[in-house]
Amino acid sequence: MSKKILCLCLWVAAATVALGSLLLLLGLTVFKPKHPITTVDSIAVSDLHFSIDVAELRVHLNVTLNANVTVKNPNRLDFTYANSSAFLIYRGKEVGEADIPAGEIGGGAAQSLNLNLTLMADRLLSDSDFYSESSPARCLCRLTSNFRGNCGY
Repeated sequence: MSKKILCLCLWVAAATVALGSLLLLLGLTVFKPKHPITTVDSIAVSDLHFSIDVAELRVHLNVTLNANVTVKNPNRLDFTYANSSAFLIYRGKEVGEADIPAGEIGGGAAQSLNLNLTLMADRLLSDSDFYSESSPARCLCRLTSNFRGNCGY
């Protein structure tokens, strides 16, 4: 009888170790939290105001860009994020900013965001390389976003 109990205890211990190993493996691979993937679909100028102040010898330029961005959640669980920001970067300098309202993206789903970027034209125009590098049709910039949130883990 004691051999049967010992054999049963060994089987229970082996099953517990196997189940624990399986859960650890799944936790480190399949259910490991991943960062959301952001893709810029389009950017267009939505508002442009230009004025010259002759008294102060200054040029005032206000530009608003409309950016369509898709955010994909590669996780299996929902991704909930707080109010966040997106930044337009030109040659390492922040030249634009947009607010991203809080939201939730389902597991494996993608969500389209429409962002209004306020361009800080004084920072862009003060860069002497801007005039030589950019053409009237394009300007090489980078749009970065910072989502603070968590998956339902």
